[in-house]
Amino acid sequence: GAAAISDALKTNNSLKELNMSSNEITSEGARKISEAIQSNSTLQKLNISGNKICDDGAAAISDALKTNNSLKELNMSSNEITSEGARKISEAIQSNTTLLKLDISYNKISDNGAAAISDGLKTNNSLQKLYMSNNEITSKGARYISEAIKMNTSLL
Repeated sequence: GAAAISDALKTNNSLKELNMSSNEITSEGARKISEAIQSNSTLQKLNISGNKICDDGAAAISDALKTNNSLKELNMSSNEITSEGARKISEAIQSNTTLLKLDISYNKISDNGAAAISDGLKTNNSLQKLYMSNNEITSKGARYISEAIKMNTSLL
């Protein structure tokens, strides 16, 4: 399924929004999707929430974000992503300049993941909305995010 969609996305030059939520996409499917969004220049919104991409899938999508310059909204909520995946996401948002909205809520991100995301936020100047609700973040992790928000000028 995800492989077929990926193949179509590689040649499509008109699709702006794709919702693939709740389709049991695994990390392998996420790798296929990441290959497509690396070369696709029209897709602006991607929803892959409610799947099972886990950390490997988050890493693959994050790698694609480093070179993609069209995606504005990405929803990766409810995907069993831990702090390891959050570190990869952080690396992506440090270099991506087009993503405006990122939803990583309802995952398994802990304080260490919040610290990693915080590092990304400190240098990102484009992200306007970040959703991180219902993770495993305590007040310690919230302090990391708070410090980053003080430095970030783009978050609304």
